[in-house]
Amino acid sequence: MGLRIAITGAAGFVGRPLARLLSAGGHEVVGVVRSETSARDVVADGGRAVVVPGLVRAALTSAFAGCSTVVHLAQIGSEQADATYESVNVAGTRAVAEAARAASASRVVVFSGLGVARIGQKPRCTNRYFLSKLEGEVELLRSGLEVVVFRPSFIVGPGNAFVPDLVREIESGEVERPGDGAYRLQPIALRDAAALVLAALERPAAPPMHGGGSAPLVYDLVGPEPVSYQRLLERVAAVARACGRGGEFRVREVSVAHADAQARAGGWHGMAPDVLDCLLCDEVSNPAPLEALLGRFLLPLDEALAAAVRAS
Repeated sequence: MGLRIAITGAAGFVGRPLARLLSAGGHEVVGVVRSETSARDVVADGGRAVVVPGLVRAALTSAFAGCSTVVHLAQIGSEQADATYESVNVAGTRAVAEAARAASASRVVVFSGLGVARIGQKPRCTNRYFLSKLEGEVELLRSGLEVVVFRPSFIVGPGNAFVPDLVREIESGEVERPGDGAYRLQPIALRDAAALVLAALERPAAPPMHGGGSAPLVYDLVGPEPVSYQRLLERVAAVARACGRGGEFRVREVSVAHADAQARAGGWHGMAPDVLDCLLCDEVSNPAPLEALLGRFLLPLDEALAAAVRAS
């Protein structure tokens, strides 16, 4: 028997493929979105849309009615005038937890950030973005709900600009690279990210902790292999050529200080300072727990890159 699952940010990069996957698996999807345009996307993906302009407890409680699980994806990776980390990633997550409890949902799945575990240990992980992600986790862990946390590295696939932007730079003949490019990433395929959420939802409930509540589970949401940024550029170029795009290019190295200054001044290649931190933080992890949850190997990096290139 299928579950009724609410997804905040259901029309987003991860939300849409997740909604399609859950609907195809026989689950009822309640897509919580901010606009009528996004609501139409939810319906197209097989779900029922609820328009909630902001992450406010009362409206969320109504949207979550009858749902056993909430997947919370409506968060931000950089601040804007009307959306701060405190208002969205922290207060918004608090409202989601309170609304889930009020609606009698028992489980919340949330996406956090891979750098959270190294706050205070690495400068690139000790910024307001990662701190807000940690505070959001704490809000959920204090809620008494069963909590599953996925801490993603870079998720790549159709609908995300990261790989297409690199392909366009490669096609221009020159790619600007901060520093030596030795810092590592561990991209995971969008398809796997959605499949892992489904696997987490369909597994048995976690055993209770001493003193009440269920044991939270935290997964580092990483791909099958760490890769340096320089090597990633080469891999993206090779995949692009195989897809009939790209060509020869050269790398122009700029100092990390220059990239930081550009990010603060308005964006380094569209990246705000905290997004650039995510690129440079050199965070990797062990994918084995994900493969155990999924019951199969993760998709190879080149396959994930190819899906992103073909969609660009």
